[in-house]
Amino acid sequence: MLKKIIAIIMLGLMLSLAVFADQAAWITKDEAQKTAAFLKDKKQIKHFCNPCDDKSVTTEDISTVEAAPTGTQDYWEVLVNGKGIDLAYVYFQTKDGKWKNLAKEMDVEVDDVPKFLDEKDGE
Repeated sequence: MLKKIIAIIMLGLMLSLAVFADQAAWITKDEAQKTAAFLKDKKQIKHFCNPCDDKSVTTEDISTVEAAPTGTQDYWEVLVNGKGIDLAYVYFQTKDGKWKNLAKEMDVEVDDVPKFLDEKDGE
């Protein structure tokens, strides 16, 4: 009986961790190339993970952007400054000054992320 309880608890923990898993870090080749091309003329991005406990927003200046294969199956990723990003937690500045979610702009399905950052977070 104790083994069943422990197994249920472990299963619950694994499922709860899946909520915080990468949503749009590994994407299709087409999505990665489209996103990299889109970011080429951007100067900055903001990182914000809504479902995470850390509610801070960080700003990153963009030096380089590229689409690259992950080496696993047919998955690709977008590298900003040589580091893979998760489109679900990245925002770019629109022409009207708002910070919009990159995954939503690229039509990559994600959950629990706002379309725009609050004005206080976008500053």
